[in-house]
Amino acid sequence: MTQVLIWGRSREMLAGDPFPGSPEEVDTLDTLCESLDGKGATLVLAEADRIEAERDEVQAWLDNGAASQVVLVAVADRENGDAVLEALPFVDDVIAPPVSPNRLMRKLGQAHQALTNRREKRQLEIAVERKSKELDTLNKIGVDLSAERDINKLLERILTKSREITGADAGSLYLVEREKVNGDVRAERLRFKLAQNDSVPVPFEESTFPLDDSSIAGHAARQNQPIRVDDVYDMPSDSPFRASQAFDEKSGYRTKSMLVVPMRDHQNEVIGIVQLINKKRDPAALLRPVSMVDEEVIPFINVDEQLAGSLASQAAVAFLNAKLLQDIQNLFESFVKAAAYAIEQRDVSTAGHSERVAILTVGLAQRVDAIRTGPFADKRLSPDQMRELEYAALLHDFGKVAVQERVLLKEKKLLRSQLNIIQHRFAYIAKSLEAEYLRRRLDALTSGQSSSAELAALEAAYQTRRAELDRILEIVLKSNEPTVVSDEANLRALRDLPSRPTPDWEAEEEISLDDWVRGPFLSSIEVEALSIRRGSLSDEERGEIENHVEETYHFLSRIPWTGDFRRIPEIAYAHHEKLNGTGYPRGLTAPDIRVESRMMTISDIYDALVAQDRVYKPAVSPERALDILTEDMTAGKLDETLLSIFIEARIWDDPEFKKLIRWKRRR
Repeated sequence: MTQVLIWGRSREMLAGDPFPGSPEEVDTLDTLCESLDGKGATLVLAEADRIEAERDEVQAWLDNGAASQVVLVAVADRENGDAVLEALPFVDDVIAPPVSPNRLMRKLGQAHQALTNRREKRQLEIAVERKSKELDTLNKIGVDLSAERDINKLLERILTKSREITGADAGSLYLVEREKVNGDVRAERLRFKLAQNDSVPVPFEESTFPLDDSSIAGHAARQNQPIRVDDVYDMPSDSPFRASQAFDEKSGYRTKSMLVVPMRDHQNEVIGIVQLINKKRDPAALLRPVSMVDEEVIPFINVDEQLAGSLASQAAVAFLNAKLLQDIQNLFESFVKAAAYAIEQRDVSTAGHSERVAILTVGLAQRVDAIRTGPFADKRLSPDQMRELEYAALLHDFGKVAVQERVLLKEKKLLRSQLNIIQHRFAYIAKSLEAEYLRRRLDALTSGQSSSAELAALEAAYQTRRAELDRILEIVLKSNEPTVVSDEANLRALRDLPSRPTPDWEAEEEISLDDWVRGPFLSSIEVEALSIRRGSLSDEERGEIENHVEETYHFLSRIPWTGDFRRIPEIAYAHHEKLNGTGYPRGLTAPDIRVESRMMTISDIYDALVAQDRVYKPAVSPERALDILTEDMTAGKLDETLLSIFIEARIWDDPEFKKLIRWKRRR
């Protein structure tokens, strides 16, 4: 029943007595507001001038909720009606005075219908607003879940968000595991993956159990349907499932209402179960003591089921995407490690080098990432960028697959085959000298004219030539060692030896053994190889080895790296560059060398120095390695700040690095 309230004097607005008794009159807006308390739908008649005088206050009053209870009709002369509606758009209608009983009754009916329509409209608006908020919440949750790549963190978020939108005090999450043979499912199990509880601690331990109808989660998974239970302690006797009370008995908790929803993939197959426990009137309440359960816990409703179901669908997609990404990541990592393994199978002397460099580089990067002062205070590496750096370090030497094996595995200045040829040649020459001596001695003895002095001269000449041959071979063997040549006398002696001009190793092979006997005993190309001052490689061979960086870059550039790993080729490309431009292959200087490459350079040099397995050089102590790195830094080759961090943090003390170093030493 719609009431009538007059704002002003009724005798000036009404004609006659429309109802038994008189409508209530008020003089001010404040009195009008007070008079509405306790009344239902109300038709308010007010003089247009009064409304105009308090225009802003009246509009604010209606906007703040009065419009759902009040139909405001302005009383004004007929000729002013349109002007009043234009000036006061919040007024519902205009009526000309005096208002007769019949007109007022019609207006009351219209007012009642108007208020009814308004309330229905408001209810619809509220419902739409609520749905909009729910959709907005679900969308935000969906975006949040899609952005999470760590599966364990993702599952935590799925359960947390499901509890938040339903007001659940606790919850569990299960994953379905299926054992398939030739596409047929042989066994199904539920893995109890996660548990949360706001009111009591959860001593969680991951476990599995058969997927069957005996548990609520199993039944929901098998039926692929959500389940709502108002009280798990009071279920029908014919229920196919029962709720375990083991946790409640151990913890003193009381499980009451429950909502279980399946997580389905794109083929509508259940991949997991979200189990929500104890919906609370007040989401912030704690159910302690246990008596609070009866007071605070209420049943889950249809809206909860819809929201949790929608979230479970999004969660399933996010989970499968995250799992797919993880599987791809694992496959990719296996490929990277297999590639690194393939490199080191070609050069067993450096086996483990790539992995050790990766450990040192990532360790240094983590230290840099943690500092908050200095030139790298703003340097931050995301988990993907850290993995990108690790992969670049693992693959930094991949180009060695293109280096000839005889060069890659060259232990000394001469190849083993070349040294064997020289040793066999010298053995042949020695035998030839001995045979020549013995022939001359025999000729002298058979002639009957040789004196003891002549025989002694033959012996002395032979011994002199044999001693010279042995001296030359000793110089060859000593010079063949891949050490830094510091014995200038030995180097001069080597270069002063007569040698046979040869343009290359192939030309040397054409020389007959008899020609070698007549001397010189060495070729010019052999003397040149033995004269290498540092290491075991000639300039040409060193160039071939150094070309592995170019080959690494070309190989890595052919791989369609995802956006997160797109810089791997460039990072690996610069691991032999030096800040002062003396590195290779491009001679870059500091502004053009990435921080990640600078880190790898330090790690690469350190490992190469301390590694025990390099057959062409002895390992140095960690202290000596740091001295060498410091010398390079002083010369402007290495980054001073990064080297300081490397030394201060003792990056080489990483247990994994030390284990690999020790393992190589035991080989």
